[in-house]
Amino acid sequence: MANSGKKLVRSKSGLRMVSVEEKDNSPFLLEEPPWVPDQQCPTCIQCNHKFDLMKRRHHCRRCGKCFCGTCCTEKVPLPRMGFVDPVRLCDGCVDVTKKENEFYNKHLKLLINGTFLLLTGGDVENETSYCQLTSSHREVLFSRQKPDKNNTNSMEWVHDPINFESIQEAVVQSCQNEIQDGDNGGILPKSITIRYKYIDEMRELKLTVPDETSNRQAMAWLKAMEKAVRIIQTSNGPS
Repeated sequence: MANSGKKLVRSKSGLRMVSVEEKDNSPFLLEEPPWVPDQQCPTCIQCNHKFDLMKRRHHCRRCGKCFCGTCCTEKVPLPRMGFVDPVRLCDGCVDVTKKENEFYNKHLKLLINGTFLLLTGGDVENETSYCQLTSSHREVLFSRQKPDKNNTNSMEWVHDPINFESIQEAVVQSCQNEIQDGDNGGILPKSITIRYKYIDEMRELKLTVPDETSNRQAMAWLKAMEKAVRIIQTSNGPS
């Protein structure tokens, strides 16, 4: 059941959908952790209850540690590890994973759908570009026009693609008239400056919402980009 360069693999934690070639894996993908051996965890790591025939041992699929059923009861989708079905998680990993799932279900889709922004950096000065994350999550593309659904139009590029894993920092600048994010609270950004590594040098690219629009979609895209950079740089996911 492989499609689009994907394959289905079975591990002791469940079925996972991963790229055929490891180099094509999403940069957001987490490696499956090794399980703590049974003999090294005679008691639940959270409540310290001793395991026996009545109190069974369960391994959290995200951290690999041992818990009793009471402390590791919830099954949650875990797209960062590519699991096809919801998997059993400990209470601490449930909280982190639910935050990440909000990112996957909302913000990642925004980044892939793309939006028009103004680019400034290098040889580019206030150039309008359609900015979007590739479906593999590996590159950010900057085209002159919005790609059509069938990809029949030849593309003209405003800026070279940026490898997502090369991004070191994303600095957000808010509007003077601050616009609230109605869904999640906080302030929607007016621009974001991406600092990324290109070969052996650091470069910057500023992405700005065009003046002629108070486009919430463009601002939400910038907010999603900030979250995406943060989730790559930390092990605890977006907040």
